[in-house]
Amino acid sequence: MRCCGCSWCIVPEAGEKRIVFKVSSKFLIGILMMLLPMAGGSSLGLAQEALSPRLQIGIGLLPAVIAANKDLGTQDSSRPLPIYLLYRDNPQIAEQLRRSLEQTIGVIRGRELAVRSISLEDLLTENPRSLSSVFIAEPLDNRLDEVIRFAEIHRLLLFSPFKGDVERGVAAGLKVTHKVLPMINMQALDRAKIELKAFFLRIAVKHE
Repeated sequence: MRCCGCSWCIVPEAGEKRIVFKVSSKFLIGILMMLLPMAGGSSLGLAQEALSPRLQIGIGLLPAVIAANKDLGTQDSSRPLPIYLLYRDNPQIAEQLRRSLEQTIGVIRGRELAVRSISLEDLLTENPRSLSSVFIAEPLDNRLDEVIRFAEIHRLLLFSPFKGDVERGVAAGLKVTHKVLPMINMQALDRAKIELKAFFLRIAVKHE
């Protein structure tokens, strides 16, 4: 929902103050590109090591998914939002995504970000703070179920850009047809006790 025609002005629930999701022009351009028909073999062109189009689009979509979490309006806004960039074998990919996220996103709904790349083994021994999100930077194959269970226990917003992961139980990802849309696993959100705003669910592809 928008209140005044601006780019990402989120109208909160009754009784809350209006909160603005501040993003850079690069991110807004990225969102517009995602909503356009996909060009074969196109890429958002992050520098350094080449990243797959799904990774590039996914990391651009992640802040919008986080911003749609209703719980952001109910907890202390002075605390940074933790975002874990999860890798299995290649920390360079997660580090590159971290730099890109920190350079293009300022705050999400008034909160600064605490972005960290983390290995699979380290994540599974972590005690994440509330409102943490996890972005899967590499396919986890047979280890994915462990991460899904961990996310549900700790109420983490788990996002994967990889095909088939949302159907397996990851809470959020993306759907690629002639354009790109967010994809949500409604049962996974329910198990993690995460509720997203209605305006976001209206544009998302829902896996029941």
